[in-house]
Amino acid sequence: MDSIWIRGKRPLYGEMTVQGSKNAVLPILASTILIAGKTTLRNCPDISDVDCMCRILQKIGATVTKTGHEICVDASGALQSRLPAEEVVRMRSSIVLTGALLGRLGQASFCDPGGCVIGDRPIDLHLKAFARFGCQIRREDDNFLTVFAKRLNGVQIRFPFSSVGATQNAILCAVCAKGETVLTGCAKEPEVVSLCRFLNGAGAKIEGAGSKTIRIEGVKKLCSTEFSIDADRIVAGTCLIGVLAAGGEAFLRQAPIGQLTAVIAVAKKMGAQIIPTPKGLLVKRAGRLVSPLLLETDVYPGYPTDLQSPMLTALCCAEGNCMVSERVFNGRFGVHEQLNRMGAAIVAGQTSAEVTGGRKLHGERVFAKELRGGAALVLAGLCAEHKTVVENCHFIRRGYEDIVRDFRELGADIGTETEI
Repeated sequence: MDSIWIRGKRPLYGEMTVQGSKNAVLPILASTILIAGKTTLRNCPDISDVDCMCRILQKIGATVTKTGHEICVDASGALQSRLPAEEVVRMRSSIVLTGALLGRLGQASFCDPGGCVIGDRPIDLHLKAFARFGCQIRREDDNFLTVFAKRLNGVQIRFPFSSVGATQNAILCAVCAKGETVLTGCAKEPEVVSLCRFLNGAGAKIEGAGSKTIRIEGVKKLCSTEFSIDADRIVAGTCLIGVLAAGGEAFLRQAPIGQLTAVIAVAKKMGAQIIPTPKGLLVKRAGRLVSPLLLETDVYPGYPTDLQSPMLTALCCAEGNCMVSERVFNGRFGVHEQLNRMGAAIVAGQTSAEVTGGRKLHGERVFAKELRGGAALVLAGLCAEHKTVVENCHFIRRGYEDIVRDFRELGADIGTETEI
């Protein structure tokens, strides 16, 4: 499925079920190696990043069994501390395996992690956190970094700015360290909360997840456990924005409503009607689509950077211009060139973009260059006249189980390359 075609200019109607969360399951999978036993995870999304993480776990010595949306990890055997470069360079989230390996083995070797090209993503906060735990850091001849410590001791760490990955890595180091660790300036994202809930279920002692200060009392070991992954707030937000842009009425089953507050606020300002229910979220947009004039991404609970690219599509179609300020990553506007080929008028820099609204998009053959930008191009196809073909859809597969299936369930005329 490396190409997707869409025939647009039709409103969306129907129901779809939101998949399990990519950003939650990856650090939880990494953390299973802290458990010298068996872990069962349910509602895992069937995406390529999960496949990649499972391959890494297997290559360092864990046994991984995947059945549908359930993954069982047995890390009771001997593990190796060197992460496979061919997998690490594929996925940014592989960095959190470092904290888990330090907690389990006291050592980890890794190359610089890969992932989508969306701006500078240094790992200096991770390395500084490891150093605070008493780790030494050495660069090897093959450009691998080796981090090691005789023993991890509880510490106090103040992050200068919110980082989800650095917060998660520090938590993974701390859960089995000797003594108490206090982390301040922590990321408050739901994915941090999910990781802490999972670890507490395995016997960890973590307090304050979801706040700026997290306290961890180290324990000697973690025990086997089971856990269900939350629904994916970014997939839910993508589908919500799809209905916002194309119009129509859709019910998003299992949408994590409480995690979408900032997205819902913007959608309402633009003309959508949002109705939360115990089973999900009803999204309606039948009238005018209007610009919010200003959109700023921010760390949670602000507007998520992962939904900035999809929202660009809606802003192109809305009445009025909008200034978009990207406050998380400095290279997240890469998709604007492809959208402009479809008739958009976006002038973008590294951290801001001006979007001219009221544009009529037309179908083109366009190319995804990263995950969320690829989703934005699919949304643009939903709004465009004639047929759009989105190439390089392996990027989309990193985070969306089946974006074709999801939008077909909402009535879109969409298919894969085998149907072009």
